[in-house]
Amino acid sequence: MNRRTFERLVARAVDGIPKEFLGRVVNLSFQIEAWADAETLADVDLDDPRDLLGYYRGWALPERTHDYGNCLPDVIVIYQRAVENHVAESGEPLLRVIRETIMHELAHYFGFGEEEMAVIEDLWAGENKGPSS
Repeated sequence: MNRRTFERLVARAVDGIPKEFLGRVVNLSFQIEAWADAETLADVDLDDPRDLLGYYRGWALPERTHDYGNCLPDVIVIYQRAVENHVAESGEPLLRVIRETIMHELAHYFGFGEEEMAVIEDLWAGENKGPSS
């Protein structure tokens, strides 16, 4: 997929975020890169760039102090090739993977850690299974 089409899908996913969340977002930029670089992978203790779909760089809201005012924007990076690879391997719909990646990284923006995200993602997975037989 070309980058422009992928950018449109990311913009669509961001537009679909509930307004009660987006209304609280300040000084945040969404960016797209092909793959995570070696430094980012080392930061999250991963070796394979296919394993990192997105990354939040910045100060989470709960950590911000009065000093925060004149900082560069925080950034949520979506790694296009990693997302595409995940979709090819999992069969999940592309837009859903993009949305879930953005929501995961936004949760970090709001101060959630990886442990808390694991619980939330388990709840999401349970809700997406449908009725049990």
